[in-house]
Amino acid sequence: MTVPDSFKGSLSKSRITKKVIVLGVCLALVMAVVPSLSAKVSTAGISYPYELERAIFYYTNAVRQKSGVPPLTWDNSLRDVARAHSVDMLVNNYFSHNSPDGKTPQDRIRAGCRIPMNMTGENIWMSSGRPLGDIRELARHIVDNWMSSPGHRANLLRPEFSDIGVGVATNGKDIQVTQAFIRRQPQR
Repeated sequence: MTVPDSFKGSLSKSRITKKVIVLGVCLALVMAVVPSLSAKVSTAGISYPYELERAIFYYTNAVRQKSGVPPLTWDNSLRDVARAHSVDMLVNNYFSHNSPDGKTPQDRIRAGCRIPMNMTGENIWMSSGRPLGDIRELARHIVDNWMSSPGHRANLLRPEFSDIGVGVATNGKDIQVTQAFIRRQPQR
């Protein structure tokens, strides 16, 4: 069987087009994976115990309910902001609301949260040399610690706050916890 010359040209162009598309997809995948690999390298050994984050959220709302304050709504973008600050404190060995580059909680929350807001707050907690152990017990301990501190207690019980994200980062027995709070901007 003989294939006409005009068909041969379109066939080879089709193969070339397919190869270019495959190459483009491969390049896009590599570009997407490389930044995440470099992030994993710089935070090697750090884990994010989601169960502890959710338990802290649960106990925070339990304390608010006991005090007659409306419950907070979980927000993943706030969780991401809180995790990033916990990781930064763990990796760069500091414990402060303000990061070494001068960013405040408000700066971080406004940059990372996708919800229109008009008020922000943050609680932080750390432990060194303590294993995670019983997650519920640890969550209760952390929230009780915040309730014993006037500033942290005020954030936990502030009725204006509507949303929260909790971010936990651990590296062995070192634990950093951040709560990020906002008040949603009222819709008009």
